Amino acid sequence: MNLHPAAVHFPIALLLVSVALTLLYLRRGGTPASLETTAYHCLVIGWLGAVLAVLTGSIDAWRQVYGADLPRDAGLLNRLNLHAILGLAVVAVYGTALLRRRRNPHLLADPQQRRGYVRLLLIGAVLLVVGSWLGGQLVYRFGLGVYP
Repeated sequence: MNLHPAAVHFPIALLLVSVALTLLYLRRGGTPASLETTAYHCLVIGWLGAVLAVLTGSIDAWRQVYGADLPRDAGLLNRLNLHAILGLAVVAVYGTALLRRRRNPHLLADPQQRRGYVRLLLIGAVLLVVGSWLGGQLVYRFGLGVYP
């Protein structure tokens, strides 16, 4: 039984919603404060879920790569490795953003710190979308992790 597919959907959604709510909050001039609070909570829960998704993905990949059923296709293994690297990068980038936000709760009020924080969120979103798309390709195009 593969655990990773069940673990990825909520972190993907929560992290992207966190970015969207943060941008909406800034676009609306810092009001209402509930947008920023909700964005922060989505970031926290999404990041924790992303850590879980990376762990379950590592377990599932280990079973697939070292199982008897997987063909030793170098292209497929390269895609799998890229997907794993992007997943780790997502955890690192959003983890850095979360750490900055926790250390300075008023970070969005400072224009310089805000730019760096928003840049991290946007980089994380790009990495997340590309990594998620690649994960979908591994499942739906190459059948990785799909049992007959």
